[in-house]
Amino acid sequence: MPGIDNFSFADLFKNLNFVEFVSLIFFALYLPRIIGYVFAFIPQKKLKNDKKNKFALVIPARNEGKTILPLLESINKQTYDRDYFDVYVIVKEKNDPVINYAKLVKATAYVDETQTCKGDCLNYGLKKILSDHPGVYDAFSIVDADCILDADYFTEMNNALSSGADVINSKKYIKNFYFGSKSDVTLAVRFNSLIWYFMDSLGNKFKSQFGITTMTITTGIVIKSHIIEKYNGWIHRNTLTEDMEFQRDCALNDYKTMYYTPAVIYVEESPTLSETNKRRSRWMDGLTHADFLFASRLFKKRGPKAIVNNYFMFSLWILYLYVAIMIGSFCFYGICSLLSFKSDGPMSFEMAKLSLMSLCAIYTAFFIPTFFAVVSHAKEMKLNFFTALIVLFGHPFFYMGYIPIELKAIFGRKNAAGWDEVARVSTQIEEVK
Repeated sequence: MPGIDNFSFADLFKNLNFVEFVSLIFFALYLPRIIGYVFAFIPQKKLKNDKKNKFALVIPARNEGKTILPLLESINKQTYDRDYFDVYVIVKEKNDPVINYAKLVKATAYVDETQTCKGDCLNYGLKKILSDHPGVYDAFSIVDADCILDADYFTEMNNALSSGADVINSKKYIKNFYFGSKSDVTLAVRFNSLIWYFMDSLGNKFKSQFGITTMTITTGIVIKSHIIEKYNGWIHRNTLTEDMEFQRDCALNDYKTMYYTPAVIYVEESPTLSETNKRRSRWMDGLTHADFLFASRLFKKRGPKAIVNNYFMFSLWILYLYVAIMIGSFCFYGICSLLSFKSDGPMSFEMAKLSLMSLCAIYTAFFIPTFFAVVSHAKEMKLNFFTALIVLFGHPFFYMGYIPIELKAIFGRKNAAGWDEVARVSTQIEEVK
């Protein structure tokens, strides 16, 4: 065919401007992650386990008050045999009302007055369970107090253990959409809820299929007892995000991780943008700090599996670099356009066009995962057509809010700090006497 015989990549690159050239390189480097997005549309095979494993459900519950009541109610509705899971609640104060609420599910309450973060709380609680009940449990499940369990949560987690996985994460639905009032379903909630789909359906689902270490979010998670016994508690307490430390430790130790969609929990989103930004800052501070802590050890591992794991573990840095280059390009070409405005009109227009293209490139990079998440989860998010369009085209701007957050995380890393108080959704509950 005319033209094809004369095609060459050299000519292609020669005709690209700077923004197009850098964007093409970024797309090529990021393509494996983008391919993984397709798995959001592929159903996951259900598993069956003839063995009944014994679980310990661990609930960090510092200052949660009545927030924990819907979770306790969901525990009582579990289809899994109650003889095969026990419940442990860890609080900070001796007079915490959660201790009384825990009796609704016959839970054991532990008081840890020294805890300053979730990692401390888990460490204390897990140590106590191992000491008080050595060798009793096959696996431990960690669930935050503001979550709600699907009735089949433990049944499906038990089924998932038949896979041989050491660590299993559940599918997350957004609690606000199903149990909150209208005031709890704000635009900030709709925007930030997409992060769960990015991590799970657009990431963990693909990783599970190919044996890549998944993102191990420490709520709605099951961890086999041999890992907890090896730690003799919980050792990941160096950053703001104990789960990101745990994920990297799983990669270092070649623990088999899995994301299993039939096991479902409902997680809570903060209804205000200010609360959402507090959580986003915490996540990015912890994630970035964990990268710096573990990078040297992870890159010392050899072999194809280590290479693939490290790519997916650190591929966000490709995005960070791309966005940084495009911001620099936007500023450079914008300044050039202003300086040449009076002396060279055509050149000024060309520079302005390249400056605008740089911003559009950032928007497009954020729009691609948004598109896959919204199209694959519109029903779960309870989106009508009009709202879906708002989320689809508005979320990339919201996602750009991570840029200053990540800059702060990179250049101002924090060690583990205390829990912040956050706004809660107004889940309807009955008074407990």
